[in-house]
Amino acid sequence: MTAHDQPGRNDDGAVELPPALRHSRRKVLGFWAAGAAAVGAVPYVGLGASKPSRELVPPPSEKDEFVNQSTPSRYFVRRENGSYEMKWGPVGAAVFGGPGQPYGDTIPNDRSYIHNRAKPPAIDVDTWRLKLTGDALTRPRSFSYAELLAMERVTLRRTLDCGANCASFFPKLPPSGSGGRWLPEGFTQWHFGAVTAAEWTGVRAKDVLAAAGVHGAVEVKFTGLDNISGPGYPGGTAHYSQVVRAEEALKDDTLLVYRMNGTTLPVDHGYPLRVLFSGWSANHMVKWLGEIQVSKRSIPVTGPAQNQVLTGPAYPTPVRPTVGPVRSAVEHDPERTLTPGDHTLHGRAWSGSGAIDRVDVTVEKLVKPGEWATVIPWHEAKLLSTPEPLMWVRFELPWQNVQPGYYRIMTRAKDTAGNIQPRPEDVVWNQHGLVYNGHYPLELIVDPASDMP
Repeated sequence: MTAHDQPGRNDDGAVELPPALRHSRRKVLGFWAAGAAAVGAVPYVGLGASKPSRELVPPPSEKDEFVNQSTPSRYFVRRENGSYEMKWGPVGAAVFGGPGQPYGDTIPNDRSYIHNRAKPPAIDVDTWRLKLTGDALTRPRSFSYAELLAMERVTLRRTLDCGANCASFFPKLPPSGSGGRWLPEGFTQWHFGAVTAAEWTGVRAKDVLAAAGVHGAVEVKFTGLDNISGPGYPGGTAHYSQVVRAEEALKDDTLLVYRMNGTTLPVDHGYPLRVLFSGWSANHMVKWLGEIQVSKRSIPVTGPAQNQVLTGPAYPTPVRPTVGPVRSAVEHDPERTLTPGDHTLHGRAWSGSGAIDRVDVTVEKLVKPGEWATVIPWHEAKLLSTPEPLMWVRFELPWQNVQPGYYRIMTRAKDTAGNIQPRPEDVVWNQHGLVYNGHYPLELIVDPASDMP
């Protein structure tokens, strides 16, 4: 960076973009990376990287055998095989002058995040059967797809949020004083985008199980038909499965889902059938469902679910998280810089414990490396609809007279159960990077250049 490229200061003492940087997006992002490093920040989906995030995903010609649908980089960021994070920019596309129209309350099926641990199984729906087994069933049986479609159907609007969403925001090392015992073993390093919301249609699990005569049930195991490779699995592979208490499986809002947003459940989301536990983290929502075992005793947890526990210095014994935490995010494409002027911040907030009660937003501006000045103190945002239990709600907050510079936005949601997003430093660290929900900052650039791509 030459002397001409060094940032100057405007009349209020804030860092101002120099002319040479205003006309080079890559230089702007590179300078921001230096500033972010100085404050220990981790950029979100490419913001702050020396290259835009679209270069972090494979070219369209590179086929991922774990995914059935196309995953254009305009809508997704690839995290690993089978794992594609939803970009938040298209969610609120028109908010900052971006192309297209913002999404409604639900996310289109082909834009929803994908997390497949193996190649989706090839299923012939005409011969596929859902098997009901176990010693707590008096009449074990199976159901065809047609038989399930003929039963009373239920539609629920629900947010589906991965338990490891935001995992990348956890510190990579455990808290000091843990003696090096707890080395991180994180799952997919998601940012904010391992979440979706949809209208889910299916049958109540309790109605299906009632047809098999449930008696004395203690636990229920839901098993999919995918084959996941792993060195610790018998024979080298395992079907993905989850074990829940019987009372959870028999709740009115636990569904066996076969439609998503009014259309047949897509292959990448579990066709022909997946389970939906309302309010729970999405890792419990077994896809490509093939068997439900109902037992009078505890069922051993097997496969990937064995590691879906909270472990670390703060957990004397492992804790298996179920209900999704309260979270929120801003609808912004981090590849886009903003122009000065008046804007309206938009975002969404959700919780697995109930409806959203309120959302607060704060905006800070970088005045020099390591020092931020508050532009908007924590302020209550306007909720754009009546909050529904277990469904996200959209919110907005005016941001007026925005000047060039480097900013970070934080959102803090509170649900009707009293849960509030904590400060990032107050989130309890765990070895697997699960259930992070601190109000982590979204960083962005306001730049007056009209010729910036």
